[in-house]
Amino acid sequence: MKKSKLNILKCTPRYLWHAIDYLLLSWSKKVNNGGTAIIRIGGIGDVMLSIKLLSGLKSSDKKITIICDDRFSFMHFILKEYSDNIFYYNSKKFRLNIIYRAIILRRLYSYGFDEVIQAGISRKQGGADVQAWACQSRKTVGFYPRPWNTCEISISNKWFTKLIDGQFNIKHELDRMDLIAKETGNNIGYYRSNKTQLREDIFSVFIGASSPVREWDIRNFIEVAEQLHGKTMLTPVFIGEDKDIKEGLSKIKYKFIDMVGKTSFEDMCNIIAKSKFIITNESGPMHVGVYFDIPTIAIVSGGEYNSYCKYPEPYNEKILALSMMDSSCFNCGWNCIYKKNDGKPFPCLSGTTASYVTEAAMNWQPIKELVLRDEV
Repeated sequence: MKKSKLNILKCTPRYLWHAIDYLLLSWSKKVNNGGTAIIRIGGIGDVMLSIKLLSGLKSSDKKITIICDDRFSFMHFILKEYSDNIFYYNSKKFRLNIIYRAIILRRLYSYGFDEVIQAGISRKQGGADVQAWACQSRKTVGFYPRPWNTCEISISNKWFTKLIDGQFNIKHELDRMDLIAKETGNNIGYYRSNKTQLREDIFSVFIGASSPVREWDIRNFIEVAEQLHGKTMLTPVFIGEDKDIKEGLSKIKYKFIDMVGKTSFEDMCNIIAKSKFIITNESGPMHVGVYFDIPTIAIVSGGEYNSYCKYPEPYNEKILALSMMDSSCFNCGWNCIYKKNDGKPFPCLSGTTASYVTEAAMNWQPIKELVLRDEV
């Protein structure tokens, strides 16, 4: 009883906000009719991995609208292949500007969607959940919130006609997309690009990460690239955004291509598609590599290992996810028991050596084939 009262107190501001949302949606009219809306939140990897769901829906001849943050508009060239319409919104303005929030909620209602799928494993009552609610569809599907999402359990669960157990930190995100497809009676999709490009004698090296705690030292990348360049005779292409990378590259003695600070997301995808293999410790290029069916060597941390790194068959044939840490602590949700909140990389990354990655790569079949090709 005490816990229930605490939850009510904790969620009171959300109840009040939702009362305002009711008022904002008042007197709205449904102008359009039909179709399926996919609401996708998260990072680049989350949006990329939703392609498996989108491709299945597309093969079911459904009219598809993707609803996502406008910070992913740079992915438009990929997403447009799997949708009829992309509805972009600014998440910051949606939270802070009540007039903008009203416009977005009313526009979503006006579409008159037959089916709405909140495809993210993360549930946000005031964000993606309320957007699903605003659509007022006959069929609204999403995942059960995690136990600590008390306000989502108290408030927004009732906005869904069907909730699915996403088996967080057990199933990979691609498997979760299949779960949604099955539960909604849609076709199972695929996670492969329809476009093929001629592979060049290069391999791509992605240096840097979205957060300092997920970075692998540049010296490790340079050492691994040197060893694999020597064994395969392929030219490494270094890609990244940090200007400090330039200083490290200036010390390289072997042949390489410097694309640091020179690539858009579309450029990055084109380079990956032309590579014989890629090396990365950032999840975005990792997922793009698998999408383009390129052998991908990923130096990973264990925070959400099962959800994003442990690819299911047949995709696991093209990814080598590496960490030297004992994996018993993996899937910690970034609540690392081995480090303080000091902004330094997770030990499952910093403790993984260049020599370990090189040896593992050289024993991996896709790299073995490249070495044998060169020897012949």
